[in-house]
Amino acid sequence: MEKILSQDEINALFSNMSAEGVVDGEAAAHGTARERNVTKYDFYRSDLISKEQIRAIHGLHTNFARNLTTSLSAYLRGVIEVTLLSVDQISYQEFTRLLSDPTLFCGFSVQPMHGNLAMELSPSVAFPAIDMLLGGTGNSPSESRTLTEIEMQIAEGVIKLALRDLEEAWRPIMEINPKLEKMETKPQMMQLVAPGEAVVAIPFDIKMGEQTGRLHLCIPSVIMKMNRAIFEQQRHRPAPEGGGNESEKIGDVLRGARVGLTSEIHDHALVLEDVLRISVGDIVMLNHAVDDPVQLNIGGIAKFCGRIVARRGKRAFEISHPYQY
Repeated sequence: MEKILSQDEINALFSNMSAEGVVDGEAAAHGTARERNVTKYDFYRSDLISKEQIRAIHGLHTNFARNLTTSLSAYLRGVIEVTLLSVDQISYQEFTRLLSDPTLFCGFSVQPMHGNLAMELSPSVAFPAIDMLLGGTGNSPSESRTLTEIEMQIAEGVIKLALRDLEEAWRPIMEINPKLEKMETKPQMMQLVAPGEAVVAIPFDIKMGEQTGRLHLCIPSVIMKMNRAIFEQQRHRPAPEGGGNESEKIGDVLRGARVGLTSEIHDHALVLEDVLRISVGDIVMLNHAVDDPVQLNIGGIAKFCGRIVARRGKRAFEISHPYQY
C-alpha cells in the first residue's frame, strides 16, 4: 500500500534538500580554493625537477659564467665574454639535436655525485681558442671540419679550465671534483642517459672578438633530484656580491705564466756580406764597452738596464736602473 505524504512531510523533505545543496556548494567552493594550492604533477615526466631548483641552478651558473669570463680572458690573452642564456629542461635527444656536428663533446664525472655530466664546446669557439693558444689572432677554418687529435689535446686545456670554474661555482652548496672522462667529436657517440630522459640544458654565449659561439652544459635531471635538498638550501641564500675580486683572480692565473728574459746590445750593425763570411772561431767587434749597460728584455719588451755578471758559476744579469724610453 502506497504511503501518501502529508504537506508537512513534503515541506520537510524540500527543506533537507535545500540544506544539502548549500553544504555541497560550500564544499565545492572550498574544493576550488584547495585546488589553487595543488601543484600539477605529470606522471609521464616524473624526472622533471622543480622551478625552485631551476632558479638555484641559474644563480650558480651565473657565477660560473662570470668566473669563466675572467679565466678565459687570462688564459687566451684576449677579451672574452661569457653570458648565461637560459636553464631549460628538455629530453637528452632534444639536447643532442641542438649541438653542432662535428663538435667537441666531453663527458666528465663529478664526485661525490653519481653519474656523469656533459659539456659541449662548439667549433666556432674551439677553433679560435686553439688559434689563440698557438699565437694566432683567433681565426676559424673557412670550412666545417672535425678537430684533429692534436687540436683536441690543445682544446682540452680550455675544457679543464671550465671544469675548474664549475667546481668553484658549485662550492657554496657542495664540494665537487670534476674529472674529464671522455672527449668525442660527435654527440651521438656518447650516450650520457637514455634518449627520452630529461636533462637540464644550460647554454652559454661566448664572444671572442668578432667570433661568437656556444658552450653547452648538460646535467641529467636524476642527479638534480637526488640532491634536491642541497639546491633548496641554495635558493634561500642571499646572492653573492660580484666584481670584487676580479683582479685577484687574473693575478692568480698570471702568476704561473712563464716569461722569457733576454739581454741584448743594439748599437752595432753588420752588412750582409760580412754576416755570410762569419764562421766558428771568428771575433765580431762591437761598439760597446765592457762596462756599458746592457738592455734586459722581458717578454720581448725592454724593461731594465744593467750588466752581465757571474754568480755561482753561471751568467747572471745585475739590474742597475729601469729602461728609459
